[in-house]
Amino acid sequence: MWLYGAAGAGKSAIAHTLAEICETCGWLVASFFFWKTAGERNNVNRFVATVALQVTQVIPASRELIGAAVGHNSFIFRQSIDVQLAKLIIEPLQKLYSDGLIFDISPLVFILDGLDECQGNSIQSGLIKSLAAAFRDLPLRIRILIASRPEVCLQSTFNSTSIQPHVSRLALSDEYSADADIYKYLEDSFDKIRQEHPLASYIPSSWPSADVLHGLTQKSSGQFIFASTTVKYIGGDPHQLPHRRLDVISHLQPPEGEEDLPYADLNSLYNHVLSNVRNFERVKQVLGVLIILKPIFRYQEPDDILYPTRIDDILYSVPGIDDFLFWQLGETKACLSQLASVIECCENGTISILHASLSDFLLDPSRSHHFHLCRGSVLGDCAALGLRHLRQQESASFLLPSK
Repeated sequence: MWLYGAAGAGKSAIAHTLAEICETCGWLVASFFFWKTAGERNNVNRFVATVALQVTQVIPASRELIGAAVGHNSFIFRQSIDVQLAKLIIEPLQKLYSDGLIFDISPLVFILDGLDECQGNSIQSGLIKSLAAAFRDLPLRIRILIASRPEVCLQSTFNSTSIQPHVSRLALSDEYSADADIYKYLEDSFDKIRQEHPLASYIPSSWPSADVLHGLTQKSSGQFIFASTTVKYIGGDPHQLPHRRLDVISHLQPPEGEEDLPYADLNSLYNHVLSNVRNFERVKQVLGVLIILKPIFRYQEPDDILYPTRIDDILYSVPGIDDFLFWQLGETKACLSQLASVIECCENGTISILHASLSDFLLDPSRSHHFHLCRGSVLGDCAALGLRHLRQQESASFLLPSK
């Protein structure tokens, strides 16, 4: 099963919880959680070795067989993933099954989280294909859960004809609204801060107000990472007043120095996503239209619009942005496909920014640095594009035959 969703949607929390449940039931054979900033967990170098070690712990009868395989070939961990899986996992399990030492009464579950954080698109794709090929013909009930963001290379791999018949999918989509859960999480977290924080006696009993909780919930955009980052910052420092730190988040108070970063985790997330974009200057043009230009037209009354009304439609659709930027049809979608974990291009051509806080990040140069969107530059570029469209319309009307 491929469990996928936007960045910060809760995939890792689900994967960890399922691992705990499966371990309690005696189903979990192995789990591996990739992590971009951990040198030993952002690549596949130790993947099979880690899984094999867990297999020996869960199925003690496999220990001798796996140890023999390593002893027979001391260079096995330098060989391909396919060879390592075959010699250290598949063949020992097959042998135990043939000898009647393990049976197919209950499933054997493998859980992989954060595959998109493993270095190299081709490596991510290759690992999926290797797992599918390795376990496909085993008589045992093998179940593999892979959790990741819906990156393009992973979508392509799971859509391949060799993989698709063996995969089920579960999308953490916006069909289910997480707002009620996020509000409850914030409410409970602030209650805990009021009761347990070392400076709790200085916190007002009515803090925070319901309006503040609703505002933070709306800002979360259905993504738990914003809510959890907010709570971590507000209640995380025993030497700081939590209500003052909430004022920092609400921009009512300035941060106390360069190290007082309310959204360090979010900054890291967005920097990681944007650093994987091949041509950010091109993507920047689309982001400028979506984040800076689009709201200008969205909040105007129809009678106040001085520009052609079709510009409003342009700013809401993928083909429209292609047209507005004088790009070939499909170029906008190709650009945004690199940001699938934070921006969604729907089948009907509309675009949804999945993280409301992405705009705050991009518009704040102290957070986004070289990814910063300069409002003046974007508006200047868009004004130039607008004039180019007007000139094009004037030329077209001039060439029309007179009645």
